[in-house]
Amino acid sequence: MGRARVIVIGAGSTGAATAHDLALRGLDVIVVERGEVASGTTGRNHCLLHSGGRYCVTDEEAGIECIDENLTLRRIMPDLLELNDGLFVATNEDDLAYRDTFLEACARSHIPARELTPARARRIEPFLTPDVLTAVQVPDGVFEPYRFCLAFLATAQASGAEVRTFTEVVDLASDNGFVSGVTVVDRLTGDVDTIRADLVVNAGGPWAERLASMAEVDVPVSPTPGVMVTVDRRLNNMVINRLNTPSD
Repeated sequence: MGRARVIVIGAGSTGAATAHDLALRGLDVIVVERGEVASGTTGRNHCLLHSGGRYCVTDEEAGIECIDENLTLRRIMPDLLELNDGLFVATNEDDLAYRDTFLEACARSHIPARELTPARARRIEPFLTPDVLTAVQVPDGVFEPYRFCLAFLATAQASGAEVRTFTEVVDLASDNGFVSGVTVVDRLTGDVDTIRADLVVNAGGPWAERLASMAEVDVPVSPTPGVMVTVDRRLNNMVINRLNTPSD
């Protein structure tokens, strides 16, 4: 009996890492991506390797998941990460009052955290305001999304996976109510193909709902808008956060 075949829809961070994992486990993996690698949400993120500090107070489960994944990525792809750490900075009395809550949540989520004096924080991050009252250092980091995905896909390919970019899923094939493959269109040539598989993984990000609907499965996705500002130079050495309750 041949190896089980898995189709992974999407070559962003989730799809690329899933393909990497499945290929290492000996499965026959095909990745299909409607555009280029990391051309969707992954290529538009803020490139942070979260320690979990941003979430640990209001969502402990997410905080633990972040630090666990952070430590895994540090172990398996150290050359692709900038492990510059992060600071949660207090600049007023409200921030300062939040410090103990934050440190206790970090401890519960096993996130390494240590408090720095204002002088120490400004030595390692010179552009911080002189109004710094305290700062907490956590193991945040940064990465380049395109290289991040390429690294996972390269190891998947080394284990026999196939990666098809500019290949859009237009329908899901099914047998007896079970998804058994995908119908794809090559967006460069217009060729249509049906690929059969034992399992199909939906890693379509914001398109996950539309893909799921092809199998008459309801996967509600509600993308929320965010605002990011791009500057033409690097202003800080570390990941900088406000030491206060996260909100919208």
